[in-house]
This record gives sequence, structure tokens and C-alpha cells, in this order.
Amino acid sequence: MPQQKESRARLQQLFAQQKCWTIEDLVRTLDYSAISVRRFLKQAGYFSSFTHNSKWYTLSSIPLFDKYGLWFFNDIGFSKNGNLKKTILYFIAKSPQGLSAKQLAARLSVPCHAVLNHLYKDGAVTRFESKKAFIYLAIDETTKNRQLTRLQSLQRIEAATPAPAPLSAQAAVYVLVEFIKRPQASFVELSQAVAKKQVIATPEAIARFFDEQHIKKL
Repeated sequence: MPQQKESRARLQQLFAQQKCWTIEDLVRTLDYSAISVRRFLKQAGYFSSFTHNSKWYTLSSIPLFDKYGLWFFNDIGFSKNGNLKKTILYFIAKSPQGLSAKQLAARLSVPCHAVLNHLYKDGAVTRFESKKAFIYLAIDETTKNRQLTRLQSLQRIEAATPAPAPLSAQAAVYVLVEFIKRPQASFVELSQAVAKKQVIATPEAIARFFDEQHIKKL
């Protein structure tokens, strides 16, 4: 119908003006029912967010996904693999040694504990209890065994490696100053920057400091 074609064209225009919309906002703006708006979205092709309980939508032509299949618009996350549950399953299956809830949260920028617990109880993933946290592994037996072998190998190496000396108070201040200047700098780059000021701070010690202080890298 001509009126519906016009509304679909308006839908395209709305997403050209604003990359992400909720169903409720589209219903109010287009003056159509939620069922009709969902049909327009399906016809145009869309992604729903894996963050914010999947309430945000964007057209499939908009996201520029990174190598992990993720795209963020401000704090709204979209995944090629679908909702949060499907995205977590994808990341776990692709990980060489499994992933902890903390590692997944750092990569996806959203808490994952609750979903992981549900997936584990439903038998969708398995897990290994390390000294620090549960490491979630794929349910596929071949993949799981490969992940477990690598995980245990890494743990043996870690156990045999002395922990880096903690940063001194002075070094921590210099590192934080450099981090504020360049929040995207790697730990190696931060170490090199403070070394120019005759301050010793190894990348390993900086990483440990960030982890202990719960400082999130960009």
C-alpha cells in the first residue's frame, strides 16, 4: 500500500538521522502499531542490541562491525551473532582457552555473570574452576578438551612465573598521568613513556596495577 511504502521510507530517513531507535519511539514517530513497525524493520533488515535487554534497533546497513563482530553506538552494543546469549556462546566457542565472566564483560562492556549461570545450568556451556574464577568452556567435547588442555598449560606457566613487583606509589602516579594523556595507550607504551622520566614500571606491573584498581582500558 502507498501509505505503508511511505512509512517504510520514513523509517529509513529516521535511521539516517539517528542510528539507533527503540520500538516505542518508532511507534510514536511513525504513528503505526508495534506490529507494523516490526514488519517494516524486518523488511528493511535490522539488528537488535545485545545490551539494554535488546531494546535498541538499528538497520543492518548501519553497523561497521569490528573483527569480533561487535559494533557500539555510544554504550549500545550490537553483535553479528545476535543477542547477548548467542554472542557469549560464540565468544566462548571461539576462545582458545575459554573465558571468565570478567573477560567476557571486558570485551562486551556488559555484565555476563547472570547469563553465564543460566547457560551453565541449561547445559549450553561447561566450566572449569580455576584459582581466580570459573572459566567457561564450549559444550562440544572436542573444542572443550582443546580449550582445557591449553588452559591448564597456561596455568602451569603462570604458576612457574614470578609475579611482577607491584608499582611504587611514585611510579603509579606517573603511569596514571600518562594514561590520562593517552587513554588508548597500551601497557607497553605506558611503560616506555614513564621510562623517559627515569621511572621503572614494567608492562606486567602496570597491567597488575590496573587490574587491582579496577581501571578499565579503552
